[in-house]
Amino acid sequence: MRKCWLIVNINSGSYDADACDSIDAALDAAGWPCDRIVRFPDDELPDRASLDAEGVDRVAIFTGDGTINSLATALEGWGGELLVLPGGTLNLLSKRLHGDRPAEAIVADLLHARTTRIPVIRGAGVTALVGVILGPTTAWGEVREKMRHFDVGGLVETVPAAWSETLGEDGVRLAGSDTRYPALNLTPLADDILVQGFLADNAAHLLSHGFAWLGGDFRDGPHDDLGRQARVTVAGDGTIGMLYDGERGEAESGASFAHDTLDLTLIATDTPEA
Repeated sequence: MRKCWLIVNINSGSYDADACDSIDAALDAAGWPCDRIVRFPDDELPDRASLDAEGVDRVAIFTGDGTINSLATALEGWGGELLVLPGGTLNLLSKRLHGDRPAEAIVADLLHARTTRIPVIRGAGVTALVGVILGPTTAWGEVREKMRHFDVGGLVETVPAAWSETLGEDGVRLAGSDTRYPALNLTPLADDILVQGFLADNAAHLLSHGFAWLGGDFRDGPHDDLGRQARVTVAGDGTIGMLYDGERGEAESGASFAHDTLDLTLIATDTPEA
């Protein structure tokens, strides 16, 4: 009998106890009965040793991309299977694996699911499953956090600060290029990294860029397509702001980011990306 755990983030802005119970029931009906529900952060995320010690070979996680990143990178090399469900704000990894569908619909398709190994980006001490954004406009990540937690008072401070940082910094560039951008966006594809340079040359760009960050997907902002590369080296003035899978970090000028494959088996219910 295969053993499954369900992981949820009780501090997520989209967490719902009833939804958690519904997913638990749906997993049971689909043949993935859960022996335990891990309620992060009250409970620690499991590691390979704890899962192996408990005989767990399936884990379903209903959280945002940042918590999924923490779990998946910690489990690299584990022999079990990870099912990613949309329990966050953007749910970009779940959309890649299952399409833009609710958790219950994904679980209902488990009988016809496939296993996969996903491409990732590694660099500056992190592994990104969804993507990396580098540059001054990563200040909008804090704005998004305030939106996610309905912190209207916080928005009064963070929105003007984000605009100021976007306009006031010199930006970042690809090594070997003189063209600077408010931010560079790196997305892992099947065989390489898609590189985009965000644009903020005029008021229309800035307005569209702000709406993209506040309205859902930061990658929808105005941008230049800079091609596909196996390795990307970025340059800037000193330390560069960074977002990876929605989590904030920093990279030094000259940092390189390489395409790789995550050493973990994930469940997918949608058709593979081209």
